[in-house]
Amino acid sequence: MFYIDSQKTLTRRDSSLILTGSYTRNDHNEFELLNTRVPSTGRLTSDSGVSLAQRPKGSVRKEIITSLFESMLDNIVESWEVIGQRKNEEFVSELPKTPSELIVVNKKKKTVVGLSKTKKSRSKIELDESTQVNDLLQLCWWSAPDERAYIRFRNGNVFEGNISMKCMHGEGRYQWSDGTIFLGQFKDNKIMGKGVVQWKNDTWYEGDFAGNLRHGKGLYVDSRNQCSYSGGWHYGTKHGEGVIHYSGFFKNSYDGQWIHNVRHGFGSREYCEMSGYKGEWDTSIREGKGLMIWPNHDFYRGEWKNGIMSGYGVYIWDAYYNNSMSSPSLCAYRGSWEKGTRNGYGVLNLGLGLGSFYKGEFKNNKKHGVGRFVTNNGLILQHKQLFFDDNIGHLTSKVQENEFTGHLYTQLEEPYTFDICDNSVGLIYHIEQGIKNIDKQHEIRAAIINDFIEFNKATHSLSIAPKEDVREEISKFYFDDFIEFEVDSLRKALKCYESFLKKIYYRYATICNREEIHFTPVLIRLYLWQLFYDCNIHTKGLTLFEIDKAFHENPDWISKRPQDPFETIYFWQFQHYLITVSRKLYAKKHLPTKKPDSMIGNAFRIFMEKDVLPGAGRGRGKLVEGYASFVPLKGLYELYCSLGEPCTIRKFLCAIRQSPHCSTQPKQFIVEDSCPIMGLNAYIFGNEMTFITDDPIENNAQKLNSCFRLFNISNLSSKTVIKIFSYIFPQICVSNKIIDLNVEITFFEFFEAFIICVEESIRVSNENQENISLSNLEALLKHKI
Repeated sequence: MFYIDSQKTLTRRDSSLILTGSYTRNDHNEFELLNTRVPSTGRLTSDSGVSLAQRPKGSVRKEIITSLFESMLDNIVESWEVIGQRKNEEFVSELPKTPSELIVVNKKKKTVVGLSKTKKSRSKIELDESTQVNDLLQLCWWSAPDERAYIRFRNGNVFEGNISMKCMHGEGRYQWSDGTIFLGQFKDNKIMGKGVVQWKNDTWYEGDFAGNLRHGKGLYVDSRNQCSYSGGWHYGTKHGEGVIHYSGFFKNSYDGQWIHNVRHGFGSREYCEMSGYKGEWDTSIREGKGLMIWPNHDFYRGEWKNGIMSGYGVYIWDAYYNNSMSSPSLCAYRGSWEKGTRNGYGVLNLGLGLGSFYKGEFKNNKKHGVGRFVTNNGLILQHKQLFFDDNIGHLTSKVQENEFTGHLYTQLEEPYTFDICDNSVGLIYHIEQGIKNIDKQHEIRAAIINDFIEFNKATHSLSIAPKEDVREEISKFYFDDFIEFEVDSLRKALKCYESFLKKIYYRYATICNREEIHFTPVLIRLYLWQLFYDCNIHTKGLTLFEIDKAFHENPDWISKRPQDPFETIYFWQFQHYLITVSRKLYAKKHLPTKKPDSMIGNAFRIFMEKDVLPGAGRGRGKLVEGYASFVPLKGLYELYCSLGEPCTIRKFLCAIRQSPHCSTQPKQFIVEDSCPIMGLNAYIFGNEMTFITDDPIENNAQKLNSCFRLFNISNLSSKTVIKIFSYIFPQICVSNKIIDLNVEITFFEFFEAFIICVEESIRVSNENQENISLSNLEALLKHKI
């Protein structure tokens, strides 16, 4: 902040004339001039006087200030050298500048300054022969001639530039006695407009000014400390949008909103190359929602209060920038924070690729209270006091009464014990579902059970009541042995194909990547659907929707949304998915015969040998051909959900073929005539897929998803669209006849059909354009002939 000089005297100048005299106030509250002619009193003043008669309202105050200003010029200015004068063409054509000119005009053309009796104007004054010449000089202080001068002030300051009415006005150069220099625009003795200030310590500012202060847009640079600010200013303070680079190195900066020299609003703060914050600020303190990255690669996105984590947030340990389409296995916490520590309800992922996590209460950064712990093989532990100070289980005193003596005594409860490598977790469920498939009719069920007992050399007779449950009947004799054998057989089958399953799991977790990754990936449901598609599941009469529905029926498998294509599928869930499909396709409808024949274990082996091993890695469809990398999957999934989840083939056709009476409704399959948005899908930070555009200005996921539109494929016939779907679902058409259009499709099948429809639509459009061109060419040739 600075002023024109330290005495703050050259601040205002509205007249170049000296007016002194005695004033009195009449009954109309107007000032009247008693002495209308006073000679000039200063070397730098004008030789003319002015009458205040009929002067516009408010001009007396300006004249008084003018008189005081010119009376002080001798004490302020040491020398005043006029370099040259410039005529103001605008005032030359309107107002005379000398008394002689004014008199000549009056004699030649009185009507120019005459005043109508009905309309009064301040710009025109009535003249007659009795009007005094000195009264006419009231116009002179409005039209003092401009000049260019070189002024030396007594305090050592120097000015060189344009002068208007003895004021610095226009372009000029001002130099303070300490060496500070300003070069730019002045108005009424104030720095106003564009200009440059150069301080003697190699600091400079270039931009807008108002009232001697930096105001508007400008650049401030401190060359010695290597810091700068570029952005908005408000009367000398940083205000509005601006970027500041602090001393040290280039990455120490802030880009965002300011209010009077403090960070306030939304902004991005870079502390170093490996650390930064982007979010909301309140008086230079992190407040609200924001994202923080520490130098040790820890990542937090959530709510802040007083500069620390408070509220809901996601914290990821050892995060990294991931531009691939593979979801990483994270060690992360999602939940409540209080003063920088985990407090309240939250979910803690332990970072194991097999999917171990804890969901429950926290206290002072430790697991404490009620919660659920899921191991890496799907074993679920749940208790009201599962953890105590981050330790699973604890010794608690329990008061009991001795049944013999009747005395009370204290007993200590042992900690919870479990086998984290128990591979039999959840396998019994598949056996029970297999038995339900044969539970059709009572008579058939009784015959099957008797055959099973006979083949296993049972010696006990069996009588079956008409309405008893099959499980109760089997349990009377060999149910426990049957279940144990089935579970053991299925466990051995999983162990036999374990190495193949892990290779297939990690291969499909990275199936859409173009480059090699250096972290442990986690499979998502979209890529699992790709595996089933490669294994020709659709040709066997089983749809992906039916598979997801069957998997979601068991709550112990922790499936959040059965149709979410971006939900993570851990390895133990992946195994249950495969067993579910094998049970649907190859499980026997009757109890097995002699051992080692089994019902579910044998079905899993058939599925692996016949479908999975031959089909894994085939890479069928458009997803793995490269379309998944540049088609915005999030935006396309939102459109899929808008059609209704789960979508059907009939809904897909209705979205393209809207009836004429539905023309007022917005069409689903329309794209604006604008350049397509180019970019790629990637998991930047965490396990949430984001579409990154090539243009960083448009790199806004919410804005992209909200404005995403589909290509116009309405030029395709319904028969063509149904034929495209028949490639995926052979069961919808038999002998070129449509059987069922209400087949429920997942997002994977929607994506595959949509990409094929777009390619076919482009091909049809190009053929139409070629046919039009050929017809035009033929017509032109006929015309020439």
